[in-house]
Amino acid sequence: MVRLARSYPCFAMPPKASPPIATSEVRFRSLFDNTPELILYQNEKCIILDANPAFLTLIAEPRDQVVDRCYDDFLPPEVRPLFREKLEEAFTGKIVRFDMYAAQGKSALRHWDVVKIPLLEKGVVVGVHMIARDITEKMLAQQEIVTQNQDLQQFTYIVSHNLRAPLASALGLADLLGTEEPGSPCFEETRTHLQASLHQLDLVLRDMNTILAIRDQQQLAEAEAVPLAEVVRQVVQNLQEVVDQCGGTVRVAIPAGLVLRANRAYLYSIFFNLLSNALQYRADERPLAVTVTATGGEGQETRITVADNGSGFDQQQAGDDVFKLYKRFHPHRPGRGLGLYLTKTHVESLGGHIAVHSRVNEGTRFIIVIP
Repeated sequence: MVRLARSYPCFAMPPKASPPIATSEVRFRSLFDNTPELILYQNEKCIILDANPAFLTLIAEPRDQVVDRCYDDFLPPEVRPLFREKLEEAFTGKIVRFDMYAAQGKSALRHWDVVKIPLLEKGVVVGVHMIARDITEKMLAQQEIVTQNQDLQQFTYIVSHNLRAPLASALGLADLLGTEEPGSPCFEETRTHLQASLHQLDLVLRDMNTILAIRDQQQLAEAEAVPLAEVVRQVVQNLQEVVDQCGGTVRVAIPAGLVLRANRAYLYSIFFNLLSNALQYRADERPLAVTVTATGGEGQETRITVADNGSGFDQQQAGDDVFKLYKRFHPHRPGRGLGLYLTKTHVESLGGHIAVHSRVNEGTRFIIVIP
């Protein structure tokens, strides 16, 4: 039996209503008012015709004190010609992009990625929008990566060089030892040299372990409130026997209430290395005198000075090598050139920097600044 199909009317579903599209003016104002980037609208004479809230917040000025003023009023003199040049270029119809490191208004120095976009009406440029994005954190991160890579390259080269010498010597002496009669004078002498080479190799490996351990722990080190005078007093007490043996004196002038928020172990290592350095390279013709002073605290940067009247060194000849790994400037005195490298590493891990001033036969002064 054949069944006939019954047909039914087809009803089309009505299309869903699209949300209303905001006008170009509404969309622009929303972006203009809410973006964290700085936006200015300028005429050809560099006069600000409009400024967004981000710019007003940065310079801490109300809008009525900004509009109709020249943008030069908010820029340091050294960058005004650059902005004038880029504005003129934008008024030729080009989109201009450049970087700048400068303050704006009363703001701090910042890195800016600046774009100037011409506004055209009927093919004529009637104004220019400037958009400035703060890229300070990005630039600092890039600089840190560059610095770390440079340090790593230096570290790799120096360590490989210092490993290669004792290792090559040990291999040669081991081969020579196999040709000598056990118990003979040559055998004993060769074995003594082999032991010295292996000892030097062990020292380099220990240095590597120390440096790498410090670098690994820098991000993990917890800061605490550390009385600076207390740390220095502990270091002086631990070195007092050596100070007394050489007839030296250490004078400490640090306010009792000066407290640093830092890693105590790093502070101890900094002062221990600097005082040990003063003791090791003291002048033979006069008693050692070391002075440790510090100022600052209570929201101000801390400035620490460690000065001695020791043998000093030729700073011009040393150049930038003073704080580099395995760099030494007193070949007649024992040492490995590790202490100042570690001191600089610790200071920088605390966010500070260290400088040195030295003159031969007069003494050395280290200056540490910690924010």
